[in-house]
Amino acid sequence: MISFREVGKTFPGPKGAGPVRALDGVDLEIEEGSITGVIGWSGAGKSTLARLVNALALPTEGEVWVRGHHTSSLGERGLRELRGEVGMIFQQFGLLSSRTVTGNVAYPLRIAGWSRERRGPRVTELLEFVGLADKARQYPARLSGGQKQRVGIARALATSPSVLVADEATSALDPETTREVLALLRRVNRELGTTILVITHEMEVVSSLCDRVVVMADGRVIEEGTVHAVFSAPREDATRRFVQGALRDRPGPETVARLRRRFPGRLVTVGVGDDGEQEAVTDALAAHRDVRTVIVYGGISELAERPVGSITYALEGDPAAVDALVADLAAHARVEEPA
Repeated sequence: MISFREVGKTFPGPKGAGPVRALDGVDLEIEEGSITGVIGWSGAGKSTLARLVNALALPTEGEVWVRGHHTSSLGERGLRELRGEVGMIFQQFGLLSSRTVTGNVAYPLRIAGWSRERRGPRVTELLEFVGLADKARQYPARLSGGQKQRVGIARALATSPSVLVADEATSALDPETTREVLALLRRVNRELGTTILVITHEMEVVSSLCDRVVVMADGRVIEEGTVHAVFSAPREDATRRFVQGALRDRPGPETVARLRRRFPGRLVTVGVGDDGEQEAVTDALAAHRDVRTVIVYGGISELAERPVGSITYALEGDPAAVDALVADLAAHARVEEPA
C-alpha cells in the first residue's frame, strides 16, 4: 500500500543555520489492510513521514509510492486524486468553527465535486458510523474533545480513502476518550478495510491498536516488526525507553540499590515469554541447580493480546550454580542483570 525507498527529506534551516535533515534513508513497507504505528520522540521525523504519504511534502531523495503511484511524478491532478485516497486526522482536530458537524463532514465531498443530493446521505451514513448522528447541527465549540475527533474521523473517511493517517490523533484526549477513539479506529480498519498509519509518541496507543510498529529516531527507522516482537525484546535504546516508561517492569538504579541492600542474592531480570510460564520454568531450573530464587520486582502487561514484561529475581546459592542457572535461563528467555 505504501512504500518508502531510501527516502530523505531536508528542509531549509533557520536564518544563519544549516539545513535540517528530517528523514534520512528511510526504507519502509506498509501492508494493505494493516494498522501500523510510527513511534518516536519529538524530532524523530514522524510527522514529516506522514506528510510524505499524502504528498503534502515530497522527498528530497528517494521514492515514495502510495497505491502504486510514485508521488514525485504526479501532476497537480494526480496529486489531488492521491490526496482523496489518503484521509488525515490531527491532534487539534482541525475543524471549521463556522460550520456545523454536517458542514465539516460534507466539506471534502464538496471540494471533490459531489452534488448536494449525494453529499447528504453520505454525511448521514458517516455520522451514524462514528456515533454522532444526534450532533449533526451542532457547532464544534459545543462538542467535547472526543466528539471533535469523531467528527475529524468522519470527515477523513468522507471520500472512502484507502489509507487513513492519524497524526498524534489522541494526544489531546483524556485516557477514557482515547480508548473510545482507538476502538473507533479499530472498527474503521476491521469493517471498512482501511489501511491505517498511526503517528504517535505514546506506546500505549501502539500497543492497544496496532499490528506492527516502526520506531524512529533522528530521521531514521531504527526498529520495525510486530508490536509484540519489537516491544517484548527491544534492540535499541530509544525503544527500550518507550517500553520501560510504559511497562515499568524493570527496576531503576535507585530501586536496584535498595534491592541489593535488602536481598543478598545476585539480581537477574528474566523476560516473560508468550506462554506466560516463565516463573514455572525458572523454578524448575533453579531446583535442578539447587539455587534459591526470590522474586523482588517485576510487572506483566499485554501487547497485541499476548503477555509481555519481566520478573527480577534475587538468586542465592553457590556462585558456580548461580552462574549455571543464569546460563540455563538465557537459553529459554531474555535475561538481563541490573546495572
